[in-house]
Amino acid sequence: MSQEMESLLQAARKVVREAAVGASKIPVPSRSSLRDKAFGDLVTGGDLAAERHVVTELKRLCPDYGFDSEETASENPEAEYTWVLDPIDGTKYYARDIPLYSTSLALRRGDEPILGVVHCPELNRLYSAGAGQQATLNGEAIRCSTQTSLEQATICLEIPSRYSPPAERRWSMEKMAVLVERCFRVRILGVGALGLCLCAAGGFDAYVNLNSATKPHDTAAGEVIMRGAGGQYLRVGRQEKLIVAGPEKLCAALRELLDL
Repeated sequence: MSQEMESLLQAARKVVREAAVGASKIPVPSRSSLRDKAFGDLVTGGDLAAERHVVTELKRLCPDYGFDSEETASENPEAEYTWVLDPIDGTKYYARDIPLYSTSLALRRGDEPILGVVHCPELNRLYSAGAGQQATLNGEAIRCSTQTSLEQATICLEIPSRYSPPAERRWSMEKMAVLVERCFRVRILGVGALGLCLCAAGGFDAYVNLNSATKPHDTAAGEVIMRGAGGQYLRVGRQEKLIVAGPEKLCAALRELLDL
């Protein structure tokens, strides 16, 4: 990794940690929804405060870069480099004082994420990686699982919400039943960034996302971290909108099992 990219990664770690910790310090009674978004999503003051902090700090550092944040319109979309931000991934957890939320930031060159940082403040876990660089958790190297057997694998699964088309919901339920039948355990976390990071660190053996409406803000940083931990990150299925990630052999077995 170039010195410039290393400096950007260090800066991203700092601002993401600050934003996530700042949001975590907002009292729970003040975390109620400011407004509801489409598909049952919501926005809190913590989302907006975290977003303001990250955008303000990175604009000062990289004034020519674009921004694509989940809560506001994109800025400078023609830029070669674009920051992709989800200020709080897992807002529903955040608003209910469940400690499974994170701030997720990626740097994309064109369409390719090249840097990723995810911080879960309640668990004090900071995951990060740059393209071609070893992924780390709190500065220590992490590696994804070496599991090859579906029967012994614990899968982190994401499924569509009730706002998805009925046919897609039925299809995903059928695929989930197949996974439950064949795998050791199937768990639904509901936070894409954190699910990918937990898989990158070997907690889950693989990550499967059957929701075609998943936003890049949720997964761009996790994609870089997964690859930096030695795993694959594959866009598969209908229009390559679904995701299978984890060790290569397990990804291949999951794709065959699910016909993806």
